[in-house]
Order: sequence, then C-alpha cells, then structure tokens
Amino acid sequence: MVNMSFKSRMHMYSILFLFVMISLAISPFYLGEPLTNENLATSFLISLVGVAFPLVSFRPEWNKAMLLIEGILFALIGYTFLINPYNYVFLVFGLLLIVISILAYVKKLPPRFLRFFYQSSKKK
Repeated sequence: MVNMSFKSRMHMYSILFLFVMISLAISPFYLGEPLTNENLATSFLISLVGVAFPLVSFRPEWNKAMLLIEGILFALIGYTFLINPYNYVFLVFGLLLIVISILAYVKKLPPRFLRFFYQSSKKK
C-alpha cells in the first residue's frame, strides 16, 4: 500500500472528481437527449463545479476568486437558461455566493468562516 499524505490524496481525489463531473456534464449529449437550454445550463454548471474543486485544491489562495466567479456564473446561467421556479433558486444561490466571497475579501465574515478562506496563507 502506498503511503500518501493528506494533501496528495486530496489532489488525487480532486482529479477524480473532475473526471466524474465532466463525464456527468457531457452524458446528456452522448445519451441522445434533445439539446435544450436546461441541458446546456446544467452541463455547464456541473463542469464548472468539477473544475472549481481541483483548482481550489491545487491553488488554495484562489478560493475567494473562484467562489465569486462561481456565484456570478450560477446567477447568470441559472437565471437566463433555466425554467421559472429553478432560475430564482440559482439566482439566489449565486447572489449568496457573491456576497460570501465579497465579505471574505473584505474580511467581514465571522472568524469561524474566515478561517476557511485564509488558512492556506497562514500555513506558508
């Protein structure tokens, strides 16, 4: 059995997560489902989440920026492409991610939440 550190295991699992999420994102297209706005938006958002986790895993200092970008894209894509009840859920979720990332940038979150955003810079 290979003795791996926690960091290397996280990197390995994040790459595995990327492949799983990308395969889930493209599965409607090779399964023959019709090409609709919902399929496109869902595929893009799944691939965005799949890319974000490995990116933050390899570069932890980018977590605030990635949360901001994910919030903007969740709000825009969800509101634009999804049907009525779901678009408001994605809009609210995206705005919530944007607010959390902005509050993390200006360090106005409670300390128990700020440690998730600034723990990587303290360890270096």
